[in-house]
Amino acid sequence: MAKYDLNTKEQHFATTRLEAEAIVTDAKEDKHLTSWKIQEKHNKFGEYFLVDLTFTYNTPKGLMEVE
Repeated sequence: MAKYDLNTKEQHFATTRLEAEAIVTDAKEDKHLTSWKIQEKHNKFGEYFLVDLTFTYNTPKGLMEVE
């Protein structure tokens, strides 16, 4: 029996806030998106944004089992 990950997390990099918001807007089209977070970070080269997306797939157990 194979195991499938029903919770998926993705992290994206953006150089501007508009680019980060565009990533979230595109992800909102997926009905499995459960949460998102935009973090503003700074380093010696300037500021950047990390976008965390969480997807949850509520699939019945019988469909997920592979024989």
